[in-house]
Amino acid sequence: MTKRQAGNDNERKRASKVSAEPRMERVPRGKGNAGAGRARQADFVVIGGGSAGVAAAMRAASHGASVVLVEREQIGGTCVNRGCVPKKMLSYGATWAAILSGCLSHTGGREDWNDAIVRVKAEMARLHASYTQRLQEAGVQLLRGEATISAPGEVRVGGETLQGRRILIATGSRPTPLPVPGGELASSSDDVFQWDGVPASLVVIGGGYIAVEMASILSRYGVKVDMLVRESRLLENFDEDIALALAEALTAKGVRLHLNTEVTLLDQANGAIEVCYRQAEAGGNGSGKGDEKGGGKSSGKARIHSVRAQAALAAIGREPNVEGLGLEALGVARGQRGVRVDRQLRTSVRGIHAIGDVTEGPQLTPVAIAQGRWLADRLFGRRGERTDFDVIPTAVFCEPAIGSVGLTEAAAIEAAGKPERIGTRIKRFVSLENRFAGNPMPSMIKVVYNARSGRVLGVHLLDNAAPEIAQSIAVALRLGVRLSHLETTMPLHPTVAEELFG
Repeated sequence: MTKRQAGNDNERKRASKVSAEPRMERVPRGKGNAGAGRARQADFVVIGGGSAGVAAAMRAASHGASVVLVEREQIGGTCVNRGCVPKKMLSYGATWAAILSGCLSHTGGREDWNDAIVRVKAEMARLHASYTQRLQEAGVQLLRGEATISAPGEVRVGGETLQGRRILIATGSRPTPLPVPGGELASSSDDVFQWDGVPASLVVIGGGYIAVEMASILSRYGVKVDMLVRESRLLENFDEDIALALAEALTAKGVRLHLNTEVTLLDQANGAIEVCYRQAEAGGNGSGKGDEKGGGKSSGKARIHSVRAQAALAAIGREPNVEGLGLEALGVARGQRGVRVDRQLRTSVRGIHAIGDVTEGPQLTPVAIAQGRWLADRLFGRRGERTDFDVIPTAVFCEPAIGSVGLTEAAAIEAAGKPERIGTRIKRFVSLENRFAGNPMPSMIKVVYNARSGRVLGVHLLDNAAPEIAQSIAVALRLGVRLSHLETTMPLHPTVAEELFG
């Protein structure tokens, strides 16, 4: 047995061991009267056991509230099971696979993927057990089943009725299906974590952060990746200079970008998937250089193209999980992207609240957790300082990674009214990590500031250290840091972060 095989075997045993989590009461499906006359009473009924629901349930229980948490699948929601945690671990594995490919006669691919998936599943199992145990120790009653809000203050789970003074919808979101003929042939980001191996080639449809992360991760496992992006550039909601620099980095790593595209059809034949799309004649590769791959300014004319691969992955956005909850019958108002709530996280129906990805706010785990804790404090603790939701650091875990906090240059100019009121400082440099690896790809730091006062309005970074730096700089932005403060602060050498100073 090789060391790798022995390691995999140990990981599998560990995963099996930690999967023996505390029991979660299961409520069978059914529309009968099995629970008639035996309504379970609670102060707080939470529907959804993801980051938002768990945070709210535990905080409410800590204030002495009686809490019932209903979850239909695994505890932990998207973050633990289909998002942040498994994605970040796969990214670590992809980096190791890429290093091995560069240093040894090793091609990466299936063996590295299998090793990573074993580690991912072991960590997910550990988190399932940990979350369940912590909730039970806090006094939260856990029910497994499908929940429907049958009336204000009343929730049905299978044949049982729950009565609660307050009801919280924290059911999260799911990938938006591809709305074209043959769209069902495309995998979603959820499906990736169930793959036994990686395809030799892949078409990623989408240009947001999930599409970028998946393209970057899978390309490092040796997959030939084509990206079909509807917009004229990647990461439309991030700073443009950072997005263009990332496009150059991905292209240099072998990812083929096709911008200004509209997917029209997916078809399967001879063991491959053919993706047909329209594309404007004028093109660019995302770095501002025109070519046949699309991008740049469209001439208004479009041509039909197709690309074949072993698999396709659609990452075109996420939509709220609201089906079956009974919201329409209750009159709970919906917005364009989710359940509509006010600043107090109240829906349009008295006694029903909503938080996290199911609402129209930012779809980020820390935001959902902060909302859940603050709401529970307000409802049951009558205290709690509200988290600052105006300064939200965020990251894209591709390679190189992106870290961002505050306003982009475009958003700052729009807020100021005139371009001359906004200044920027951009630094491009090759990090020591890249120099050691013989990689000439530059990292980038962009600071956006008020040209008159010098107050820093946003910081955007492209480097594998970027997410950690963005988290730290968020505090500085909240406290009103100015450009002069950065210039007169002693930097730590040698680091990536020192490029922010002086």
